[in-house]
Amino acid sequence: MKLPIEFGSLLLGKLSKKNDIENDFIAGSQNQILGTVLSLRTGFTFLGAFFLIYFSFKIFRVDWTSTLDTFRTLDIVKYFIAFAAYYLSFLFRGLRWKTISLNASVLGISSGCDSLLSHTSSFKYSVLVLSGWFVNSVTWLRLGDVYRAYCLGVISKLGFSWGIGTLVAERFLDMIVVFTMILVSVMMLSSDVKNQALDFLVIFAFIITATLAAFVLLLALAGKSLVSRLPNSVRSHYSQFKIGVLNSFKNIFMITSLGLAAWFMEITRLLFVADSLNVDISIYLIILATMSNAVLSTFPTPGGIGIVEPGLTGILIISVSSSDAASITLLDRSITYLSVLILGGITFLLYQAWFQKRSKMMSIGNVS
Repeated sequence: MKLPIEFGSLLLGKLSKKNDIENDFIAGSQNQILGTVLSLRTGFTFLGAFFLIYFSFKIFRVDWTSTLDTFRTLDIVKYFIAFAAYYLSFLFRGLRWKTISLNASVLGISSGCDSLLSHTSSFKYSVLVLSGWFVNSVTWLRLGDVYRAYCLGVISKLGFSWGIGTLVAERFLDMIVVFTMILVSVMMLSSDVKNQALDFLVIFAFIITATLAAFVLLLALAGKSLVSRLPNSVRSHYSQFKIGVLNSFKNIFMITSLGLAAWFMEITRLLFVADSLNVDISIYLIILATMSNAVLSTFPTPGGIGIVEPGLTGILIISVSSSDAASITLLDRSITYLSVLILGGITFLLYQAWFQKRSKMMSIGNVS
């Protein structure tokens, strides 16, 4: 299956046509994405990830008998609280993305873009975020982010470039929170548990945050002289992208609060996952592990598989046994990865049906 290449090339191809992205839809993308789940290449990806997880757990000297004993202590009620907290985070993320998109669409008032976005419910935004995470979980290079940016560009009629801009702003705000929480939690942990892995994590998170900050700053400082040097076919897309990024930061208190609420749900998820296995962990390590999970999941493997598992386990063994750390990691990934494959896949199918219907209505001018 050639979904990552085909999906990306189709989107990039749209950028060469000024208005196609507003009215067109990637034909067969639903079948392409679902086909990827069943493809031979995806099977090899999962196989490689499982081997990587297995060998990393051998390095951590995980006692599987002890791990199974830990699983037998599972408190199913607390597990479902963790499960519910995780999916509540999508509601906050959806509402935040809606706020960001309304901020960024202010220049589109005359064309009715604000009306289109404001009449799209926060729940639909949440559904689109979950659908994007599903696509991320089955494709390389985090194409789920590209997918939801494309969908938002079609819904708003502001285009793919503008949609990507809102996601850059969203990711920048997330990384500020993630880096701050990592830094604070590392500082609050006792000095005897600090090691090179934590130093690497802080440095890596700082590099991502600083890179995004520098990019946003350069975008803000770039004047009309830069635009005049760009090819004509790129200028309008650059302008829409810039609007999508820079206009997103209005109502900063509200979007920051919604982002913090989403992260609070993520922290609650991991806290109850550990508690459901009767493993006692410092709240600062829970925060550190949650934020580490967010950083590790940026690696371009499907859903971060093969990277998140050993990374999260390596963080947790700071204060718990390797077997308990492996138990927590595997149980947590049953929520953040396995459940997304199932529930996210169902959500993706339902959203695609709605999106295709809406796209067709918009193409014939029936959406007010």
